[in-house]
Parts: sequence; structure tokens; C-alpha cells
Amino acid sequence: MSGLSDKIQAAHDGSDVAESAIIDQIKNAHEATKDIEWPGIPEVKVRMRLLTVSEARKAKVDNQQEFKRDGIEIGVQNLADYREQEAVHGMWRAFSDPETGKPIFRSAEHMRTLCTNDELKALCDAYNAFSDELDPNLEKLSDEEFEQLKEILKKKPDQIQQKVSSLPVAWKLLRILVAPQTT
Repeated sequence: MSGLSDKIQAAHDGSDVAESAIIDQIKNAHEATKDIEWPGIPEVKVRMRLLTVSEARKAKVDNQQEFKRDGIEIGVQNLADYREQEAVHGMWRAFSDPETGKPIFRSAEHMRTLCTNDELKALCDAYNAFSDELDPNLEKLSDEEFEQLKEILKKKPDQIQQKVSSLPVAWKLLRILVAPQTT
């Protein structure tokens, strides 16, 4: 079993310590940062943080508006580019100078002018790995483990209100918790 699975099992068995650990993991993901090397330039360090649900949504909207403003229709032929640019709209918000705490980029366009495609991909990969490391990955939980997590969150929903930073995690929790229960 994974570390998260063990925590869920312990919480299911009545351990407040494990329950607290899961809630703490969800809360801490919202405020977590990690210093990484700039791709290909090990002496340059940057700090990344996970985007909030609001920032991730704003990145999606900004990307849609940019494509619309530029008169680009979104279709099968440019879907990969659309997704890459959506990532850039999020990524520029996620990186800062570790010494000053100030953002490195002013906008998605500013990031695109300073980064190569390989750098953008490496930064996106680093961000996704960091997100997977911190957010409970609901896709990897068994149905039983997810049910256990759901029960824990139902007991104390106020502890995680507005704290889940991963949009897929938030949407899946919302769908599951508001869907009609079948017995």
C-alpha cells in the first residue's frame, strides 16, 4: 500500500493522527514551494509553487481569450498547441526568484519570449511531478481507499474548504460528494 493508503486505512480504523495527516497534506499542498534548477543551467535556481484552483481556472480563461483574440479556431489540428499554451498561462504564475520571492515572469507572453520549447516542457514536467507529489492523486487510489478518504472529508469538510489546489482533485471530490448516493 502507498503512504496515502496507509494513512487512509489508519483513519478508517479510527486514528486521529492519520486523519490529521491527510488533511494536513491537502492543506500544505496549497502553500508548498520547491526550488529547482533551471533546465540546462544548474547554477540558476527558481522556486515553484502549486497554483490555486482560482489561478488554474484563470490560466484556462486567459488561454481561451488569447486564442479568440488572435482569431485562432481550436480544433484537432491545433489541440496540442492549445494545451501547451494553457500550461504556459499557468506556469508563468508558478515561478519566482527564491532570493526575493518576486515573480520571474510578467505574463505568458513574457515567459514564451524567455524560454525555449525544451525549457517550457521541462518546467511543465517539473511542475506536474511536484503537483503529483503533494496532492493526493485520486486516480491512483482504489475505490475502497477513495471511499475512506471521502468519509474522512465528510466528517470535517471545513478543514479543507478552499484548500485543495489541484483542479482535477477538487472536481472529482465535488462530483463524488454531491452526486446522489446509490445503495
